[in-house]
Amino acid sequence: MVKTTEHHPLYGDIQITINPRARRITLRARDGFICITMPPYTPRKVIDDALAQHGSRLLAECRTQQPDIIDGDYKFVSDNFCFSLEASATGKPFLRFDGKSATLHYPTGTDLTSPTTQEWLRRVRVTALRRVAAGYLPQRLKEFATRHGFTYSRVTLRDSHSRWGSCSNRGSISLSIYLQLLPPHLSDYVLLHELCHTVEMNHGERFWVLMDSVTDCSAKELREALRGFKTDF
Repeated sequence: MVKTTEHHPLYGDIQITINPRARRITLRARDGFICITMPPYTPRKVIDDALAQHGSRLLAECRTQQPDIIDGDYKFVSDNFCFSLEASATGKPFLRFDGKSATLHYPTGTDLTSPTTQEWLRRVRVTALRRVAAGYLPQRLKEFATRHGFTYSRVTLRDSHSRWGSCSNRGSISLSIYLQLLPPHLSDYVLLHELCHTVEMNHGERFWVLMDSVTDCSAKELREALRGFKTDF
């Protein structure tokens, strides 16, 4: 994926992600910015038309959004990931990991309030999440595959907000690092969903029968619960 930021005369700074796996252009408001995800070689006219159609509404949403202020008292806690900060007598900032917890140690006296530092802190937070996810999601996927008799060719982790996971026709599974922010039963549902796609590539009746067999007949209830879960981070 390639991520860039460009300035638009009407909508301000716009964050653009070129994702080879994207099938269409999508726009949303996040952290006060209009964010565009699109396939490679998307014509400029398609981008301009999408902004003309949705830009004003998304800009209004952006103005109501206030991103988290990450300061010395900040702490993010979920079942599978925790992130916090700690002032230390250190020359350079560094991350310390303890299982699913990550602590950013920063030099005492650092001004954390500037926009540049806030942007850097949000990137560090994602870096920490990616490392924790890498230590958990592939192993959890392997456990489910062994338990239920699935096979897959490989697993990759992606910084994707638009899709929780995917499975190619060659059995290659891709997982979003943001699964780490879900309640464990919903994260497990996504892993099982992608493993079932190694057998049934569509969402037909046989797929849901298979899903029910590995989720105690609760596949569609879990699907609905996942649809209602938001993990902006």
